Amino acid sequence: MALAALPVELLDAVLAPLTAAPPALAAAARTCSALNPAAIRLLYRHLSLSAYARNLSLIHLLAASPNLARLVRTFSIHLDDAEPAVLPTYSDLQCALHLMTNLSSLALYVDASTSWILSPPEGESGQKSGDVTIHGPPFHPRLEHLTCNFPLDAHLASFLGQVPSLISLTLSSFVSDTDPESDSGHAPPPNHVHIPSSHLPLLEAYTGPAHLLPTLASRPLKAVLLSGDLTLDLLPTAGAPCQDAMMSRLRGKFPAADRLPNADSQLQVLSAMTSAPPADLLESLAIAFPNIVCLRLMTTRSLWDLPDLEFYSRIASTLESLPRLTSFELAGIHWQSRAKPSSSEAKIEEKEWVSPPVTPRAALPDVDDEFEADRDYDFDGAFLDWSY
Repeated sequence: MALAALPVELLDAVLAPLTAAPPALAAAARTCSALNPAAIRLLYRHLSLSAYARNLSLIHLLAASPNLARLVRTFSIHLDDAEPAVLPTYSDLQCALHLMTNLSSLALYVDASTSWILSPPEGESGQKSGDVTIHGPPFHPRLEHLTCNFPLDAHLASFLGQVPSLISLTLSSFVSDTDPESDSGHAPPPNHVHIPSSHLPLLEAYTGPAHLLPTLASRPLKAVLLSGDLTLDLLPTAGAPCQDAMMSRLRGKFPAADRLPNADSQLQVLSAMTSAPPADLLESLAIAFPNIVCLRLMTTRSLWDLPDLEFYSRIASTLESLPRLTSFELAGIHWQSRAKPSSSEAKIEEKEWVSPPVTPRAALPDVDDEFEADRDYDFDGAFLDWSY
């Protein structure tokens, strides 16, 4: 048959339009033996399983068919966590994940307590029961994107050592009993799980709990979206001195700080929530990530009666020390920048940041009159001034 003589690339191109209609692609696989290998390869390349799609039976098929499991490139599964985990289903999912060695993207939306599915089945690769340490070559050398709703535990930490090509990691914001945020203090408990420095050498994007930022800060991160509370003690520090003029200004600006800016930091995008004083946190961020481009901070502190002229000036001065910053948002308020007037045309153009269009709090005089101190202000009259 002429189809059998066609190169694999052409057969894939012929069947590619059918990938949007899996039933049609499955029919093509059953219709012609020449098309069957290419159709099967495309049919299992991108899988999204869920009870809604009524295709969870594929878990058992993949667990029993290593040849099919190796065809999968992107895999996503949604299992209803409102119902208790069914052991046979999760056991088959564990086997299937171990066989899908060519994965490039993996998304697991399953019961958060079933992180053991990331470990190899018991008895494989010399692993003993209860042992989550994996030895030997990586099981998923091509995996670049991982999303899961597991908190960091021994199973997940061991799995992260098997994905050397990972560039994007999204973890659950769920705080387990072993997470430092669940403890009353900032120091992690003795059984806290860490990610070894040899894991995730290529990681560029991280979304997840803020308490993992110090562990991942040594990676070439470019985008970080944090959940939980970003406190001052979680920010990385740099140890090497820098002679740059901007660094000198920062050193003079923060005489109490013994940390110098990390000029090698590649972080460009950061979004986080904090309970720390916004101005203090921003100054520490400028030291830790001087090359940041987009910064978004939400605060649990009330800003209705906090900002004054000194507060805005302090924020603006810190923003000016970040030469690459183009976008900044604090508590939902977007700040804008403009070119700073310069008397010399040869001078490098600098930016100055303009405080948001709100009226800063003015210093109130001391009230000596007891009647004035207890006066009930007429808010009804104020509302009338806003009417149309």
